[in-house]
Amino acid sequence: MNQPVLQQVDYPAASLKSAKFIDGQVEVHWNSAAAPARFSPFWLRDHCHAKHSLNADTLQREVDTFSIPADISPARIEIKDGGSTLQIAWRHDDGASLFPAEFLWNIAQDEGRPRSPRRTLWDRDTLGKNFPSVSHEEIMASDAGLLRWLSLVEEFGFALTTGAEASLAGTEALVKRVGYVRETIFGGMWEFSANMAFKDTAYTSVAIGPHTDGTYSNDSPGFQMFSCLQFDGSGGDSTLVDGFKVAETIRKSDPKAFEVLTEIKVPAHYLGDGVHLRAEHPIIALDHGGDVKQIAYNNYDRAPFRLPAPRMGEFYRALALWHRLINDPAHEISMRLLPGTVLFFDNWRTLHGRHSFKGHRHMCGAYMNMEDFQSKLRVLRSPS
Repeated sequence: MNQPVLQQVDYPAASLKSAKFIDGQVEVHWNSAAAPARFSPFWLRDHCHAKHSLNADTLQREVDTFSIPADISPARIEIKDGGSTLQIAWRHDDGASLFPAEFLWNIAQDEGRPRSPRRTLWDRDTLGKNFPSVSHEEIMASDAGLLRWLSLVEEFGFALTTGAEASLAGTEALVKRVGYVRETIFGGMWEFSANMAFKDTAYTSVAIGPHTDGTYSNDSPGFQMFSCLQFDGSGGDSTLVDGFKVAETIRKSDPKAFEVLTEIKVPAHYLGDGVHLRAEHPIIALDHGGDVKQIAYNNYDRAPFRLPAPRMGEFYRALALWHRLINDPAHEISMRLLPGTVLFFDNWRTLHGRHSFKGHRHMCGAYMNMEDFQSKLRVLRSPS
């Protein structure tokens, strides 16, 4: 007699197997081999996904957090919908709370915070001349092309597009493919040449060392776009340095200098053109997990500040190391931006500069906010 064949059920990783109340926590077990996760009853009631607690259209909380009893506890815990939903009935009210298993899984893995994106750190040798690039036609024609371009910017800290229209309007259309133009003291879309229209070295023909923009702003611009409109001369190559790569190099080789660069907030200012801007940032900022989140460095705009003598000495030593590494040719790549080629880069990661030039060099560009770039990526990556 043939034995019945048991069908193997393939559960997704986030599928729930069981749940129980133990040591004052709700412990959930998965159908995968992942470790169980525990959630406090108060947190669960505060994050209830049932329609009486969470607006399904706006995803805004409607539960009254401050009316939840501090000693709230479950009366009944059930796994529903084949492991895709956790349902909890509470002792303090008649309403049951619902929680998608995938929601609980994501919180258990990342504590509700997004993981650092995939990044490829680079220097001159590892990157060579194979600069990440997507054609302008592909970016403008489809969301898939735009996603590919923005994903490269996220991974490498910059990417080029070729075949673009060499005009202010054409560059603005490219910016708006990603998000809106950020207004600053330089305006929205801006143009610059060696005319000293603003009190900034960008409006000269001299060489500019590696730096990030907006260190004098509380919220430095997240991204920057450069487009060459006209160039008739020599020199003027654009330079880039992967600030995250340099930061990790220092973390490994000189932990004390790394600590100084992450802890001391360096003031910067912009004086002139009817404004006086001032802000403070550590040169290397870390996220909640200790990963490098932002580089904020512009020695041209550093404002005067003083620390106790021993700490001041530590700062200048760490600053000298930082300066030496970002100016080391081994960390720098360079490119000649000609009409039709656009550079888009992460101003929180990639330090930029340029070689001195002779002749006429007419550029345009814009700033964008970090959150708008990240928002566009989330939208493009979300299931349709």
